[in-house]
Amino acid sequence: MEQKDLKSQKSKKSQPEEKQGFFQSLIASLFGSSNPEAELKRRLKTIAKDFSKTKYHIYYKPASFEATPQLAKLFYDIYKIISPAQLMFHNNQNMNVFKHQILNYSLSERQVELLSHFDEKKITEMAQSIPIDKLKVQLENDLNSFVSEFDDKKVAKIENLYKTFVFFKDFCSFDYYVILKKFNPSIQENLFDTVPPFEKINAEYIVEGLQDFCTVAYMITNDNLVWTDLFDFLKSTHASEIVGVNNWKKIVAKIRSIQASQAFELMIQHITRKPNYQTIVRDDLAELTEVYLEKIKKDTNATLTKISSQIKKSMATSLAQQIFGPKEIKVLRNYDSAMNETFLKKNLDTFKYAEPLNYLKAFLIEFVKTELREYYDVVVIRGQWDTELSAPFSNAYEDLISVSDNITKLDNSLAENGTIGIKIKTLLPKTAHDSGAENIINRLINDSNEEARMYMLTSTQNMIVLGRTIKQLIEDYMKKKPTLVANWHELEKYIDKPMKDFSVNIYKKIYLFVQLMQQYLNN
Repeated sequence: MEQKDLKSQKSKKSQPEEKQGFFQSLIASLFGSSNPEAELKRRLKTIAKDFSKTKYHIYYKPASFEATPQLAKLFYDIYKIISPAQLMFHNNQNMNVFKHQILNYSLSERQVELLSHFDEKKITEMAQSIPIDKLKVQLENDLNSFVSEFDDKKVAKIENLYKTFVFFKDFCSFDYYVILKKFNPSIQENLFDTVPPFEKINAEYIVEGLQDFCTVAYMITNDNLVWTDLFDFLKSTHASEIVGVNNWKKIVAKIRSIQASQAFELMIQHITRKPNYQTIVRDDLAELTEVYLEKIKKDTNATLTKISSQIKKSMATSLAQQIFGPKEIKVLRNYDSAMNETFLKKNLDTFKYAEPLNYLKAFLIEFVKTELREYYDVVVIRGQWDTELSAPFSNAYEDLISVSDNITKLDNSLAENGTIGIKIKTLLPKTAHDSGAENIINRLINDSNEEARMYMLTSTQNMIVLGRTIKQLIEDYMKKKPTLVANWHELEKYIDKPMKDFSVNIYKKIYLFVQLMQQYLNN
């Protein structure tokens, strides 16, 4: 009797508890549980239930957290089909090669012909027979013709083919072998004679691989991808069918079905205990065509600049040898290209006009202060001619003499103990850790460059004045009745050479030097 009463009491006691548990469950389902761990378990239970309802429930056992041999078989079947493509991508990992193949595949016959014109070797060859200015115009026209064929339709087709290729490459390059080795450690890479046996494994061993797989796999389900164009391209560029079209379509259909079912997301959420996990699908790529065209323009212009620079350098060397002979010209000690090596090591600016300013100073010393001075003393000082013509000549000559002194001052100021040089010397060790020191040095260098250019420019202008005047004087001397200088014959006794030869030689040297300076001033 007592035992019966005890059972009755227990029964009565359990009824409110059951009723209470029911209401707690109801409240938890409506408003969420106050216990995070309990809520997580509830959500994982729901995920497992949802997964079991998908047709891909054979890939994973939520109760034991095990990945099944059927999942391994899925990866194996994909691996077997895409293996040739994987080997191709493994053997050639330079993406730029494939980019160029895609672009070249998309060019018209006319564009293929024009493209050859932009090759550096071809441009260099053309520069041997075509003046650089005309070559620049010709290449600019060729570039415009080449670019004009890239209309919106053509660009869209190229970009779609490129995107399809990238997604195909990423999917085929996925490391299926590493995942399969988890299911069968003895499996051989790229060997498909017989299907190897697979064992069920703890799903945690492959969850990261599964996440990576979803990232690349879900990209190939994009409806805008042009698989027919891609396989035509691959067959054209590689002369064989790397992956069978029908087999590939089956893979895409399978992945699309898995993605729609969300089976793999549910698996990953359950394995990682992260109910909110979702695969991030990549869909954006940098534009291929625009970058390609910009590179062609940039490379072509760079080649033209290089050739133009070489031509100017060669021309400058030739002019310098005609003026000074084969000897080395070095009269400046501090505004010198030797200092540029130190500046470049520190990523600083350099003395831009070291070479031409050196030529200018040497010309002022060796010619202006010698031969031109002799000509000036005889023709200008002793000559009887119109002051309106002689005054500009005198002013230009005097300016050249003063420029020579100013160049010396600039060079001296850059010596280690000079007003500018001592600042540079003091600041150089600080540039590694002080951007302010770097800025100050660059300012000092650029100020010196501006001063050097000013001397070059004014000297060239003055020499043009001298050259024009001397040319007029030569023409006047050759006349039976000179009109500019009244006493030519009297002046001849002050020189030990014929006046005409003396004047022509002066004019030629000035003309050559003006050309030399223009090679640098026109840069």
